[in-house]
Amino acid sequence: MPRYTSRANKPGHYSAYPKERASPRKIWRYTAAAGCLVVVLLFATSSPVPTARDAAQHINPFGLPAHQPPTARNGTDEEEARWSNHWKWLNPFSDSVTNDGSRSVLPPPRERSPIYAFYDSDAEKDEKVKAAENRLLLTWRRAWWAQGFRPVILGKAEAMNNPLYERFQVRTMEHALGLEFLKWLAWGHMGKGILSSWLVLPMGAYDDHLLAFLRRGEYPKLTRYDGLGEGFFSGDKASIEAALTAALDSSDLNESKSVLQLVPSKIFVVDPKPSSIAFYASSILADQYKAVSSTLADSKATGLLSLAELITSHIHLTFLNTFISGISVLTPHRSRSAILHYPAITLANALITCPSSPIPASCPPNNPKCIPCSSSKQLPLKTSESYTNTSTLFTIGTLPHPYTFASLLSKIKTLTIPHVRRNTARDPWLQSVMLQTLGPLLGGPDRIVSFKEIVASETSSFRGLWLIAEEDAAGQNPVLGKRELEWHFGFTLPAYNTSTTALPLSSPDLKTSTITAALANPNLYASASSSSFSLLSSSSSVEQEIESLGDKELALQRDRLAHAQSVLPLNSNDKRGKWKGAKRNRNRHDRDDFVSQDRISDAVEAWHLADTEAWRFVRAWGARGRLERQRWEEEERTFAGGGMREGWGRWFDR
Repeated sequence: MPRYTSRANKPGHYSAYPKERASPRKIWRYTAAAGCLVVVLLFATSSPVPTARDAAQHINPFGLPAHQPPTARNGTDEEEARWSNHWKWLNPFSDSVTNDGSRSVLPPPRERSPIYAFYDSDAEKDEKVKAAENRLLLTWRRAWWAQGFRPVILGKAEAMNNPLYERFQVRTMEHALGLEFLKWLAWGHMGKGILSSWLVLPMGAYDDHLLAFLRRGEYPKLTRYDGLGEGFFSGDKASIEAALTAALDSSDLNESKSVLQLVPSKIFVVDPKPSSIAFYASSILADQYKAVSSTLADSKATGLLSLAELITSHIHLTFLNTFISGISVLTPHRSRSAILHYPAITLANALITCPSSPIPASCPPNNPKCIPCSSSKQLPLKTSESYTNTSTLFTIGTLPHPYTFASLLSKIKTLTIPHVRRNTARDPWLQSVMLQTLGPLLGGPDRIVSFKEIVASETSSFRGLWLIAEEDAAGQNPVLGKRELEWHFGFTLPAYNTSTTALPLSSPDLKTSTITAALANPNLYASASSSSFSLLSSSSSVEQEIESLGDKELALQRDRLAHAQSVLPLNSNDKRGKWKGAKRNRNRHDRDDFVSQDRISDAVEAWHLADTEAWRFVRAWGARGRLERQRWEEEERTFAGGGMREGWGRWFDR
């Protein structure tokens, strides 16, 4: 047995028990297993091999992105703002459904049916012609959006995603017929819906039977419409694919000039000529609008801009012919709240003003017997303290918060809880507005249900516009923005011009400067005076009543409105921010005054429950509509103007 002289010479554990080394065969097996595992992981995480249909998106990396077919949307907007979507929206008070006093219950949003138009943005054109065509596309989108549809511009990218595109590529045909096929292929890729030319626009009332049917989004058969030629179709995906297959397999492909000639007649259902849809085809322009047709022949860009102006004037004229009884501005307790109605009367005067047109006395092609707009025979502008339930009357109402309304109606400078409880009637705004419809005997819960139906039901929501007074006073009302109004009505508001005779009232110079400045200034109340009210009202009794108030009374009303706006929270964070600001304020009197006014506003809301519910409901209804359009714009901005190549504002008026 060996002897060790020191611990350093003593063998270690690994020396005494050496580890067995793996044989070369085992090393090869382990390496092969690891390699197989890596290959499996790579295949599991990699994307599938692109097909010819998918590869179409990558043919031109700088080309247009393609729309995806619409999918069902099950979500609501209740997490985005202060409302919930529920079928119990006609409950008198929303907190009985939401258990949240600040959240309103709105009816479930109506799904907008898509309507498609095809535009070849890759074609080489003059820049002025492109700009004019883009103006027409904007007019088309705005008109169909105002009628409750979801307008979408398709291009070649959508056509290339259709499985039938490969069969189309191997066919020989004329260039014009090829563009028609691209339009149908793009429509077939999107599935069911409406295919429209961007020269086909709605020219009828919102509740027209055909427009109401098209808004439902159910198209059992491929349908074309007499008098609209190849400008307007509706159908489902199966019938569209059947029509495309029959057209591509037709033996007359080399001789035909349109897809309609290649599709067997038995595939289509032909409906009568619609009375609510107008088609501005070249033949119609040459026959009925020769001034525009001759301008198009001389200069295409100038002619297209003239056509866009003509179409816009016809849409506005259709609005005036729909509401032949005039426009009613609600003015409850107007002697004490005249300042609230200034923006609404300004807007009403803009709506009854005759639009500019290259052919002033012309009518839409679908309604040759319309009533042309004339400065000598204008649409009536009425003011009323109560709502009138008439289908031919358009109503504009301004809702103040109960605290604002109580401040204006009160004879004392500062509200107190005992004064509100003892000296103010309950729900004075709703009581006055619904008096003609429901009479004087019903209480607030019954009145608020009828008012909600007027604002948000499918049968009456298009017959009125409802504003929030406090947002106007703060210059924050997006409804009164020119752009929002254009998308709401479907046409641009007419410009006031001193050189034209199409002005609604006398004193055109003074009227022009007053209204133009008011529309350009978000804070419409700042310039309100007794003289401006006399120009903006066509009712002599209201004119005399407001003139009798004088600028002193209007200034007092303006100050009380501004004070109420400073107390009320316009969003969920306002009250917290104002409380923090008051808490940091060294002046104890100001801090106590803010807390006192905040408590009084809560007491006023509790005393006027129906008025408070109406104010919150209208505010949430308008916010949801604006949010819907903003989301649509965000989705379409990738496709508008060829994505990032030409920017955001090509088909949107930003």
